[in-house]
Amino acid sequence: MKKFYILAAALTLTAITANAQDNLILNGNFENWTTENPENFDKVVGGAAPDAPIYNDLFTKETTISKSGNSVKQISKATGSTQYLEYGDLIPVVAGRKYKISYWYLDNDNKARTRLWSTWLNDANSSTGITQTEVQQAAYSEDNAQWIQKDVTVTAPAGATKLRYQVRTYHQDNIGGGYIYFDDLSFTDVTSAGLDEQTIAGLQIFPNPLSGSVLNIVTSSDNSDKTVAVFDMLGKQVLNTKVVNGTVDAAGLSTGIYVVKITEEGKTATKKLVVK
Repeated sequence: MKKFYILAAALTLTAITANAQDNLILNGNFENWTTENPENFDKVVGGAAPDAPIYNDLFTKETTISKSGNSVKQISKATGSTQYLEYGDLIPVVAGRKYKISYWYLDNDNKARTRLWSTWLNDANSSTGITQTEVQQAAYSEDNAQWIQKDVTVTAPAGATKLRYQVRTYHQDNIGGGYIYFDDLSFTDVTSAGLDEQTIAGLQIFPNPLSGSVLNIVTSSDNSDKTVAVFDMLGKQVLNTKVVNGTVDAAGLSTGIYVVKITEEGKTATKKLVVK
């Protein structure tokens, strides 16, 4: 089931993500798989027919033809619905901020082609009235023996609070059975940092993903006082504490994605944290 995140505190989230350039696509390199699909890219059914696939079907794990590590191989159909490669969560965005959509694809088959076709959504998960030009592109891929990187910087339009990250595979010339390979999907906030956001030298937080209760936070100035504020994806502050001996007690954080704001000697920086 999709996880729908609502930006109830957009201004707060804007402030704490001003310098974040972490990839918001988990498992975009397709290294982790379930029985038939990459994790976070589950097949969803329930279209016109009760068991008809809606998206993320006809996938194959590819270990030899890849950009790095594994890739996902998606077949095209001569007839029927377009094939969708779609991230399993809607991604929170803030209107007016700049984001980079990036992925690699290999289209070396005259029976298949692909293009970027994502969708900005509002709080009600509707695209009505929201400009989609930048994320829904008319041009299809062309046959090429080399991996190609699709790299687009877009601005979230007025009304947008989420993005449905989707890349489509199509049959070509009414001939199906061709393949497109995809690898290294990413979505990052690339908005320029605000004046109050400064880099903290040597900042590292680990482990990330976090599966225990101890989060390590180190910088080049280990003896300096550091404070940490953690926000969930609703923009709600869920932890506010000091770093003691390079660690923070994170036992109260449940499974999910968080933004960690670290302050040291008047400088601040933000990092994405995944808790398993």
